[in-house]
Amino acid sequence: MSDSTITTVTLGTEDYRTQVSARSHEFYIDEPGTLNGGDTAQDPYETLLGALGACKAITVRMYAQRKGWDLKSVRLDLAHSRPNGRGNPEQIDISISFEGDLDEDQRNRLKEIANACPVQKTILGELSINSILEE
Repeated sequence: MSDSTITTVTLGTEDYRTQVSARSHEFYIDEPGTLNGGDTAQDPYETLLGALGACKAITVRMYAQRKGWDLKSVRLDLAHSRPNGRGNPEQIDISISFEGDLDEDQRNRLKEIANACPVQKTILGELSINSILEE
């Protein structure tokens, strides 16, 4: 049996403002004004970075809780860039900091755990995307 997540994305009459629905939640994605969007929400890359950062933070919190470590908060600042312009490779730089009574070994271990989050594994793993045209 395979695990499956269903998310529905709808683009209506507004140029690029897109509604994203998953389970009982929804949010919007838009393009910035510089790309002729309405700048009413984060753009697709900001959303990707948010998903990656949230997964890393949640994974770290779960691990610290299981270990009984005093992790008060996690902060990640993520930046997407294309060092060679529009072509590949693309790059994501992440700055991570932890607040709490943690020694250096714990902090280093939490950084390792953050790098093992499921979303990062999906991005870096063998990902197959299949688009099916429906009538």
